[in-house]
Amino acid sequence: MADERILIVVDALYIGGTETHVLGLAKELVKNNIFVAIAANKTGSLVDAFEALNCPIYSIEFPKSISLEKDHEIILVKEVEKIIETENITHVHIHQTPSGYLAGKAAENRNIPTVITIHGTYYPNHEIQELLKLSDAVICVSPPLCNYIKTFDIENPYLIPNGINLEDYPRNSAVKDVRSELKIPEDAPVLLYASRITWAKAQVCSIFLRACKDLKLNTIPNLHVIIVGDGNKLSEIKSLARMIEEMCDEAFIHIVGEQKNMHPYYSAADCVVGTGRVALEAMASEKQVVAVGNHGYFGIVDINNFEDAWSHYFGDHGSKAACSRHLLRDDLKKILMDQNHLKLNGITARKIAEELFNINNVVKETLKVYSETIKGGMEK
Repeated sequence: MADERILIVVDALYIGGTETHVLGLAKELVKNNIFVAIAANKTGSLVDAFEALNCPIYSIEFPKSISLEKDHEIILVKEVEKIIETENITHVHIHQTPSGYLAGKAAENRNIPTVITIHGTYYPNHEIQELLKLSDAVICVSPPLCNYIKTFDIENPYLIPNGINLEDYPRNSAVKDVRSELKIPEDAPVLLYASRITWAKAQVCSIFLRACKDLKLNTIPNLHVIIVGDGNKLSEIKSLARMIEEMCDEAFIHIVGEQKNMHPYYSAADCVVGTGRVALEAMASEKQVVAVGNHGYFGIVDINNFEDAWSHYFGDHGSKAACSRHLLRDDLKKILMDQNHLKLNGITARKIAEELFNINNVVKETLKVYSETIKGGMEK
C-alpha cells in the first residue's frame, strides 16, 4: 500500500462539507504512510489547515465550469499531467467539477486510475456524466447518493461515508468559553444552526430563525440561538435576525460567521439543526440532531430512527417532508422540554459516530478502493 501515491483534487480550499472531508481524508492517509499531493485553487479559509499536512499543494486556477475553450482546457489538463509526472502519482481522487473533469482527463492521458467521490446531487447531470466516464471507481458518501448514481448506469458504487476524526471532538470541551464570549447565560437553552448560507440552506436558516422566534415568544423565553456559516445570503439572514430580535425585544441570535473549529460551538449548544457532515460532527460532539437539508425535512434523530435518517443523509439527499417552520418549531419544542432525553440522545449519537463514521475505518475502505482500481476498476 505504501507504494500508492495519491493526487487529491478539489476546486478550492474553502470551508464546506466536501473540503472538510477531503482534509480529514488527506490527514489520515498521511498517517497511514500514503503519499498525498493536493491540487486546488489555493484560496479559501482552509489553506492553512491543508498546508499543515506538509503535503505538496499545487495551485491551479480551476474555472467555474467544465465548458471551456479547447486551448484553455488543454493548458489546464497539462498542468495536472505535470503534477502526476513530477510526483509519480498512481491514483487521482476527484471530488468536484470542474476540477475533477480536468484532473480526470489528465489521469486518462497518463493511463492511471481515477477515483471519484460523489458528495451531492447539486451538479448538472451532464457534468456528472462527464466525470463518471473518466472514473474507474465511484464512491458515494450516503445511501441515497448510491441510488442516484445507479441512475447513470453505474452498477457498483462504493458506499463510504464522510469520516470524522473523533480526536477533533473531545468530550467535556470548553462550553463555557463560547457561552461567555457570546454572553449566553449558563442555564439558557441554546440551538445551533450550521451550514453554508447559500441557496436552499439559506432558506432553511430563515425557516429555523422563524421557528426560534415562535419558541422565544411563546414557550422558551430564555432561548439563545447560534448561527455558524458564511455565504452570499448572509446579509439577508442578518437582517432577518435583527427584525426577529426587535419583535422579541431581546438580542438572542448570535451570528458568528465561518468557523474553522466547530467543536466548541457544538459543545455550547443543546441541540444542533443541520444536515450532512454537520449532523455527523454534532453527533460526534454528543449532541441531539434535528435533521433538515437541501432535500427537505427529516426531524429528530435518535437511536430508533437513525438508520432511516442515515438513509436520507439527514435531509440533504432525501427527506420525509418539505421543511416548514411549524414542523421544525414543534420538534424543537418537544426536545428542549425534555433535557434528560436530549442528553441521552446525545450520548447515543456519539456511540453511533464512533462505530460508523470513524475516519480510521473510512480510510481503510478508501485504500481498498485504490487497491482495487489497479486491477481494472469497476463495471460501468
